[in-house]
Amino acid sequence: MRKQATLFLLMITFSMVFAGAVSAQEVETVVLDGNGNPVEIACLGENVTVAVDVNNTGELDIEDPYVPIYIDPETGLDIDPATAIMTYYYDDGTYDTYNNDPLDPFFEWCDIHQTWEWWVGWAVEDNDMWPGEAAILTVKGTVTDIGPITVTADLVGWDEYTEQYEILDSDSYTFQSVPCPHPCHGATVPMQATGSPLALAALGLLSIIGGAIYGKLR
Repeated sequence: MRKQATLFLLMITFSMVFAGAVSAQEVETVVLDGNGNPVEIACLGENVTVAVDVNNTGELDIEDPYVPIYIDPETGLDIDPATAIMTYYYDDGTYDTYNNDPLDPFFEWCDIHQTWEWWVGWAVEDNDMWPGEAAILTVKGTVTDIGPITVTADLVGWDEYTEQYEILDSDSYTFQSVPCPHPCHGATVPMQATGSPLALAALGLLSIIGGAIYGKLR
């Protein structure tokens, strides 16, 4: 039940963040925090989840689909392939969930392309994604750099006419990494850090004392 609820929340997140997308063959990307919300600002060292959604709402199948995932800068995220989970939704309304197997992975680092690659077609016997089918990948990572971090995913499929792989859709998600504690994350900023609140309090106190003395003199 917990897994189903998580998947449901993931699908709601995608629909809210990417409402209005109408492409027949599409990929959507988002980075989530520990509460399952899209990340805007993350702390250095914070654990996040990269989620990628692939949909085939067209009339043709996608032959041998896979998704290269790029991290910019490369030092921005430390991805853990052992945490990768794929949920594949078939055209009959059923679905299966798979954990990444290091002996037969559907998600792994590719030295040739220097990128992470998600083989969507791994989940089906003919390796093709048929109309009405969809898949979601989630994989955990740790924020390892400061500044803007962008995660880009390309949906790639085999084109039998050109006899080569073609990019069908692309999407990216950017968030900001900062050193923590940071005010945006509810960190308490000591009053002594700037001295301004203490100075204002002292000025107010002096005004009260001065007013009292002035009143007595009159």
